[in-house]
Amino acid sequence: MIKINLKPVEWLKILVLILVFAAGSTASYQILKPKPRLPIFNPTDLNPAVVDDDLERVGRGHRIGDFQLTDQWGNAVDSSLLSGKIYVADFFFTTCPSICIDMGKNFQKIQAAYQDEPRVNLVSHTVMPEIDSVAVMHAYGQRMGAIQGKWHLLTGEKRELYRLARRQYFAVMEEGSSFDEHDFIHTENVILIDENKRIRGFYDGTDDLQMTQLITDVQVLLDNN
Repeated sequence: MIKINLKPVEWLKILVLILVFAAGSTASYQILKPKPRLPIFNPTDLNPAVVDDDLERVGRGHRIGDFQLTDQWGNAVDSSLLSGKIYVADFFFTTCPSICIDMGKNFQKIQAAYQDEPRVNLVSHTVMPEIDSVAVMHAYGQRMGAIQGKWHLLTGEKRELYRLARRQYFAVMEEGSSFDEHDFIHTENVILIDENKRIRGFYDGTDDLQMTQLITDVQVLLDNN
């Protein structure tokens, strides 16, 4: 057996070299490993039941289009409200006694997670504008702690709101023989939109685990922005 006799200072040098090598390897791995990325959803990627027939063959380029609605502060708003923003969208109504309660609580968590990140917004569209006036939406926002400029509560013409849900966000079953208005009003779908207005994820707004994943996915978009 060969015995190696080294002075303490020489052992120290070897140890330093080993540590430098390990640190360099770790740093190289962190630099070279690919960043996580989210899919981009187009109509052809989705269940045809949530896509209107004339959009089912659209395989690329889908973006959330313009809209004309009103926020909880009484301001007329359009798509410029969300220009360059990463945002989370849902459809609800303020008097919903069931799933909307859980969805609202989860939106509070998302808001808290990104309260100080100006690139992230939340958007809740009412599906019962005949009840959810500006005043009602404002009062709901106050109860939920919606931060002005962060969490937008939108109301407006019912036709416009349903168009957005069906043809832009694909949040509900398309209208037809299998369409159930009750299902639409109670949709639990939450949609993640990137800064280019592309759909990057669908989530169950009543599922805590999926909402945790959404919060993580928002950070992925921020890191790749």
